[in-house]
Amino acid sequence: MRRTKILATVGPACDTPDRLLKMLEAGTDAFRLNVSHGTPEEHGTTLTRLEAARRHAKRETAIVVDVQGPKLRIGELADGAIQLTRGGSWTLDRDVSEGDVRRVYVELPSFERAARPGDPVLLGDGDVVLSVVRADSTTIETKVINGGTVHSHAGVFLPRARLRTAVFGPEDRAEAALALQHGFDYLALSFVRDEEDILAARRWLDGRPGGRSVGIIAKIERAEALGAINRILRAADGIMVARGDLGIEVPLERLALEQKMLIRRANAAGKFSIVATQMLLSMLTSSRPTRAEATDVANAVLDGADAVMLSEESAVGQHPIEAVRWLDRIAKATEVAFDPRPARKGIEPGDSGATELSVARAAVDLAENVEARAIVTPTHSGRTARLIAALRPACPVLALSSSESVRRRLSIVRGVRSFPALAHSDLQSLRQRSLQLLPMVGGSPTGPIVLTAGYPVEGRPTNLVTLVDAEAGPTAPIPGPGRPVSRSRRAGY
Repeated sequence: MRRTKILATVGPACDTPDRLLKMLEAGTDAFRLNVSHGTPEEHGTTLTRLEAARRHAKRETAIVVDVQGPKLRIGELADGAIQLTRGGSWTLDRDVSEGDVRRVYVELPSFERAARPGDPVLLGDGDVVLSVVRADSTTIETKVINGGTVHSHAGVFLPRARLRTAVFGPEDRAEAALALQHGFDYLALSFVRDEEDILAARRWLDGRPGGRSVGIIAKIERAEALGAINRILRAADGIMVARGDLGIEVPLERLALEQKMLIRRANAAGKFSIVATQMLLSMLTSSRPTRAEATDVANAVLDGADAVMLSEESAVGQHPIEAVRWLDRIAKATEVAFDPRPARKGIEPGDSGATELSVARAAVDLAENVEARAIVTPTHSGRTARLIAALRPACPVLALSSSESVRRRLSIVRGVRSFPALAHSDLQSLRQRSLQLLPMVGGSPTGPIVLTAGYPVEGRPTNLVTLVDAEAGPTAPIPGPGRPVSRSRRAGY
């Protein structure tokens, strides 16, 4: 069983019922819909197809809706693209007509606060660089420092801008409201600055039907978010290391270090992390990745990321299914060398509390001492499964939940597979359920199972760890901290 999850972006290259099913068969664990592209009607059609695909495949697959946020973009260009030449001039203005090599439309709340003479302006992935010559209330005149091809709707980055725009604005809310009608699992917030951006989106979701079951992914794209990462992690369900825009905001030579820091902080908080942008970019046209790309993916796995993401590769590339297969192959080959010890050292109790973390540690320690085939954990909210997974056990984590939305959201968490829980789960029924699930996850054909539960009754917080053997009944349980433990029970441990 592959531990690292694969998140694939849906686009014209794979947005058909047949191809979506093939993407799932190839190893996709979750799908991302980037609503920056396409119309609301097209987004609704895609969400309907995604729901049908995951039900047809009988897979607990998360759907992530990625809203645009306050990203600035230019308007339409003649023939879809133009070539800017070093030393030339280009003007950004409010004229919505089609742009050309002289000028282009851009929507800004204030041109005068956005730029001053000498400020840099970066386009697209930052390859095209302009310098501001003059700015007034309607235009920003620039000189081309680094030329190149600019496409319609390319992103505009103003690193020194003095703008405060809403991260989850009216257009994003309209897209999210449409997605709620179809059902989705995570809202990915772009250009998050601090925890307040996440809390505002959380309040909006909680006030709408179905919104409480939607998690929030904070996309880390701004330099200022790095300083607020601990507060962001407390408010969000997980983070996305969005290296495209983050690589423009921070010095490129530091990007790899920031990625490692973000993954480490997320894991310490018991939250998931996704590494995104240009993982297999050459596969837009090539049927196999470059050696550098394979190494990049492997390093994300070794860093302990929960998931790796395909963007253009699966959305508009020529080989979307092959790209998923390559991620699958690279992750499986790399995971055998993963060292979980650094990740375990930094994990903090956080909102989960010391007791639950202690129980999770006991489950992982026991699993490794007895070379368990799996850790089975019933979970109401997914929190126990996430805590155990954050400790990066060597065996799979099988989460049992009666909530379909919880099971889908866990599909992004490293090492976790989720299954429906029985209606009423006492220890004996949990034991039987654990044994039924093992053939589905493969792994070692022998060895016991570690089982966690709420003791003495269902619904209690997870406070018990026990062993399940295929030949014998479960051993005596290991209660959580605070419960009396007899000498005989300690010996059983």
